[in-house]
Amino acid sequence: MKTLMLSLLLGIFTVAAFDANFSGKWVIEGANRGPTRQSTTLILNQTGNEVTGSISSRIDEGSASPVYTEILDGKVDGDTIRFYVWTGLDRPVKAHYEGTLSGEEIRFTVTGGAAESGGLAGPSAGASQSAPRQLTAKRAK
Repeated sequence: MKTLMLSLLLGIFTVAAFDANFSGKWVIEGANRGPTRQSTTLILNQTGNEVTGSISSRIDEGSASPVYTEILDGKVDGDTIRFYVWTGLDRPVKAHYEGTLSGEEIRFTVTGGAAESGGLAGPSAGASQSAPRQLTAKRAK
């Protein structure tokens, strides 16, 4: 009986050990923001397979400070993370992020959002949706 209980407990902890830890601050270097390329900060808080957090989706023109947008419906499955954000001011659109953790990097495929935004900044009126984009986030030190 003790062997059975120990086996069950080890099995539970082994399954939990395979889930990656996405919590922390991540930097996406050179993400497109209109005509300039700037770094974008992604802050993730993981509890179990649920993820909350924010992404600096644009720069406030008045203060030149980043504006953080809440990530929504964040889920982790093994080494894969999925979430979406609403981007844009005039006509908000949904940008979906799906990423795979590899060491200290997350390689994202971003779908939706505006063509000129790289999935990070809001579209202007009349902006069209673009093909999937590839982004890499590195864990901030």
